[in-house]
Amino acid sequence: MHWDWLLSIGAGFYTAAVVALSLRILMKRRPVGVTLAWLLFLFILPVLGIIFYLLFGERYIGRIRAKRARNQYQDYSKWLERTLQKQNQYLKNNKPLRPVMELAQKGFGLPVIGTNKWRLISHANELFRSLISDLQSARQVVFIEFYILEDEGGVHEVLSAMTEAAKRGVQVHLMLDSVGSGAFLKSKRCSEMIKQGVKILEVLHAYPFRLTLRRQDLRQHRKLITIDNQIAYTGSMNLVDPEFFKTRSGVGPWIDLMARLEGDIAKVTQAALIFDWEMETGTRLEKYLAYPTLANNCETLMQLLPTGPAFNDEILLQVLLTTVHNARRQITLTTPYFVPDDSLLQALKAAARRGLDVTIIVPKKNDSKLAQLAGRSFYEDLLTAGVKIQRYVGGLLHTKTVIIDRDLVLLGSVNLDMRSIWLNFESTLIVDDAEFCAEVQKVVDDYSKNAELIDLASWVNRPAHRRLLENIAQLASPLL
Repeated sequence: MHWDWLLSIGAGFYTAAVVALSLRILMKRRPVGVTLAWLLFLFILPVLGIIFYLLFGERYIGRIRAKRARNQYQDYSKWLERTLQKQNQYLKNNKPLRPVMELAQKGFGLPVIGTNKWRLISHANELFRSLISDLQSARQVVFIEFYILEDEGGVHEVLSAMTEAAKRGVQVHLMLDSVGSGAFLKSKRCSEMIKQGVKILEVLHAYPFRLTLRRQDLRQHRKLITIDNQIAYTGSMNLVDPEFFKTRSGVGPWIDLMARLEGDIAKVTQAALIFDWEMETGTRLEKYLAYPTLANNCETLMQLLPTGPAFNDEILLQVLLTTVHNARRQITLTTPYFVPDDSLLQALKAAARRGLDVTIIVPKKNDSKLAQLAGRSFYEDLLTAGVKIQRYVGGLLHTKTVIIDRDLVLLGSVNLDMRSIWLNFESTLIVDDAEFCAEVQKVVDDYSKNAELIDLASWVNRPAHRRLLENIAQLASPLL
């Protein structure tokens, strides 16, 4: 009788918890696929479904972090107002660019910037040499933000350059994700760098038992560097050496693309990095803010779009959809993880059906089997609509780009999956310039030469068990 009473009480609490969480999920008004996926987890996984939702169900960044973000945005308003004053002079004569960049500006408020000094970097060793040289020339302040940092190969010398800069009196700020860079953050090298003056900040700690404070799988996924408000780097590469990084995974070398930028865009990028540092620490660093000059003679127009749970949660998807809908001739996408939501999927299919040349390049081998299976479940619909899908065979293609009509490029840390679009802290560089696009297109064309084109007839005849696994994985796609 005693046990019957306890079981009845437990069942009552469980039922109440399921009902309460179900109502909360429904009240959130998220995309239908996300809502249904969470309800499915909740009902088919007793107890575990509740725990998973408490850990991973909502985009909550924590009370203190959220409060800091709100307060900082108010403090940044004067800087933003001044930097936005001349933005219209860049946009007024540029019709293809205007809707995309005006929309992006409403997300975080960062302006369109003109610059004539940029360089693409597609090889890790070239990036290391360039970054070491810039660090050796640094005079005042450096901000570096990465998801993964591993102290191997060429990265070792980059870390030495950071340390030497700190010894010279340069304020070196290194922000790293707790999960992605966990091994380095626990290493002796990290402790030594801190002792020698490098400010190293571990962000978004994973605390599985602190359920109510913050969603546990929020990740700082950005790849950004600024030096003295003059130089910036952004792109898809983590601070790792491909010759050593995940060599046992069987996917081959990781293939990435970075951009080195000079001028006003560095000032804007540094402002975004300062915002991130202040949001995590509460330490004010406004003395390192600088106002862009907004020169009139710049041909390459750029805009940085930082996204994440501290900002407008729909802006990244809206920007992606706007770029696709505004395309008139060509859309080329490269991404390591392709798990789109339904709106992006339909936009790409519609673009192909109205006669555009739509190409998606993904790696043939992937380190995330679940994401790969889920992504493949969309291929048949896309191929039927006329989208070309190529699988890169030279390694794990990690470059994340969107090229529109060879005029507009999106380059950054964003994967075309729900995690990047809705959850992680990401950064995207939007560039409107034919020359910049041509250079990115050359890199992507090289990827294409080393890729296999998927044939629709062969794909639809793949084994039934593979199709089943892909469709099962697709059920989790809203959560990936």
